[in-house]
Amino acid sequence: MSFRQLLSVIEELQDCAERGMPILIEGKKDEEALKNLGINGDFIKVSGSPHKLFEITEMATKSSSKIIILTDFDKKGNELAKKLSEDIQGFGSHPDLQIRRKIMGITHKYIKDIESLERHMRQLELEECPYGVTGNYYHPDSP
Repeated sequence: MSFRQLLSVIEELQDCAERGMPILIEGKKDEEALKNLGINGDFIKVSGSPHKLFEITEMATKSSSKIIILTDFDKKGNELAKKLSEDIQGFGSHPDLQIRRKIMGITHKYIKDIESLERHMRQLELEECPYGVTGNYYHPDSP
């Protein structure tokens, strides 16, 4: 498990977001965590939405042929990812689960949801570079 590996996946996610791929997430806290990591994109929240899951995927597939699924890593999140993937394929688009799988592979013992990703990333960064700036994030108390 490495800060640099996770940073690479975060950069990949940002690149996809910049290319206009919608990112399906579960809720507001997930969006806040991703934005705090510097990811600015078309976030579509699936939990707590007034729309049915099928309608959410239909809206997402109208804006892009490739949709990133970034649900939590728990049982509910896994089931949701599977259902979203099936619905997206049903509309003739391509669900992207690779980024989710990469994050899960790197963090599987440490976090279970997207909202914890920012905190985990900061913790890894401090472990890797405890005395200063790595060049990726600014720390106000760094020399």
